[in-house]
Amino acid sequence: TNVHHLPLAIVEAVKNDPYPHGQTGDISATSLIAPPQLVALRRQHEADLEEDAADRIWSLLGQSIHTILERAEPSAITERRLFATCCGWRISGQADRIVPLDLEYATIHIEDYKTTSVWSVIDGVKPEWADQLHVLQWLAAENGYDVRGLSIVALLRDWSRNKAKDGGNYPQAPVVTLTVKPRPLDALNTWIKDLVFGHQLARASLEAKMDPPTCTPEQRWERPAVFAVRTPGRKSAVKLYEDRDLAQAHADDLKGGYVEHRPGEPTRCLYYCPVAGFCPQRQAELAANLDLAA
Repeated sequence: TNVHHLPLAIVEAVKNDPYPHGQTGDISATSLIAPPQLVALRRQHEADLEEDAADRIWSLLGQSIHTILERAEPSAITERRLFATCCGWRISGQADRIVPLDLEYATIHIEDYKTTSVWSVIDGVKPEWADQLHVLQWLAAENGYDVRGLSIVALLRDWSRNKAKDGGNYPQAPVVTLTVKPRPLDALNTWIKDLVFGHQLARASLEAKMDPPTCTPEQRWERPAVFAVRTPGRKSAVKLYEDRDLAQAHADDLKGGYVEHRPGEPTRCLYYCPVAGFCPQRQAELAANLDLAA
């Protein structure tokens, strides 16, 4: 869709995504680290899903990184798609850049490039970024490479020179490299098998017309419920607490202070899940909330 009436050139660029759909085996690295329920439902309802062009803008700009990498020194390998088999499934993943550490290309360093926000790197590597690199590490090892290093190269689209002058942990340049430690191969193999089994179970459940395994709070990006200490006339909370009693004690010390309960919410389900409308877990939760409201 094009709800916001973006220029036709942008919409066409979004539609003509070069991602090799249908050439990624049974599951890709990005899908492998995603919630099995989400991936299985997306596969089942693919013909029913719609997406607005405006929601793909940052992904579109991120693809420009591939053109930039083509200008880099020719000794590195860019956009190499690797394949390997686990538990009967063919898994694929594309490494943005493979840097050889010897003349034979036996030992390598894998770089993954992200176009993202400053606030995504303030606290270090996001867990899903590390997971993606570890899947690439496993794929590389299965293809005979000895992976000695992994890193995220983050291009910060909202970086501010003025904020950088304030110091602290704010990035000092619009490009930040974050290091990820490679995992031991034994632990890596076990982890990959567990991921594959989870997706196989979810897919088999739907094929048997059963509900797939539910998403965990971590997979739902669930924010815990908090108690906000408020005062009249102030727009923002004085302080947030997870314990109601602590919040109330603080509010009692303030003139006109009071406590506002802010329920927890599954951020991914609310704003980022493409199959929330088809998800039995989410729909059951919404029905339960309606019953409570009634």
